[in-house]
Amino acid sequence: MAGRISDYPLHFSPQSFSKLLALGLALCLSACSSNSSFSTVGSSDESSNVGESTPDLGPADPPEPPNQSEPETPTPEPETPYSPLSWEVTNNAEKSQWSKYVFSVIENETFSLLDGADDIGTFCPKYSSLEKYQKINFWGMLVSAMSKFESNYDPLMRYKETTMGRDAITGQAVYSEGLLQLSYQDIQWMPRCEFNWNLDRSLAVTDARKTILNPQKNLRCGLLILERQLQKYHRITIDSGAYWAVIKSGGKYQKITQIAAMTKSLPFCQ
Repeated sequence: MAGRISDYPLHFSPQSFSKLLALGLALCLSACSSNSSFSTVGSSDESSNVGESTPDLGPADPPEPPNQSEPETPTPEPETPYSPLSWEVTNNAEKSQWSKYVFSVIENETFSLLDGADDIGTFCPKYSSLEKYQKINFWGMLVSAMSKFESNYDPLMRYKETTMGRDAITGQAVYSEGLLQLSYQDIQWMPRCEFNWNLDRSLAVTDARKTILNPQKNLRCGLLILERQLQKYHRITIDSGAYWAVIKSGGKYQKITQIAAMTKSLPFCQ
């Protein structure tokens, strides 16, 4: 009967023990090397997938919210503080537009009026010390006051002139029309006026569509005529050659005192 291994004690020489120890170390190193190789292969396989999918770089930055702020609105320039003109006695939007238009024409077309007149003190004693916008305001008030006595601020007003013969443009009796009571024949010597008889002849005599009854066209033409008078005579009131009877000094229908009272009511004229 075979004996157990324990029954046979093992005896190793020092040389045999050294060989066994060396063999054990070699086997251990071989096993470690195999495990390292497997690990490297696995890493290589994982790396090969990098190009096939998006790398996980952590949570994406949230998108920037759209700009909710309103664009900056430019601050409008304050309107010039013109005093209301005499036809603005009531809160009437249309007549307020007349005023704005008159101021624009004075500033951009008939600006030589701002040089004043020899008799300007009658209408605005402090005129020479006024700012530009105040001078514009004064001339606007003068024209507005004239229209009160010419047409009572009625843009459709017509008046038959019995002493002036026939109108060279219409071939009919001369009529003074509109806010400043002007005539079609005025375009002969003031061609910048925008009256067009060819357009108006088929319309009713008081049709607001007539060019001569258009408030803006009528006022602009009147300012051009007034400027011409100032350039020629250097006065607002004249006794000969005046277009409007209301500013004809010594005339039967003159309203110089009343008009002057209206212009001097402007706070900066007093």
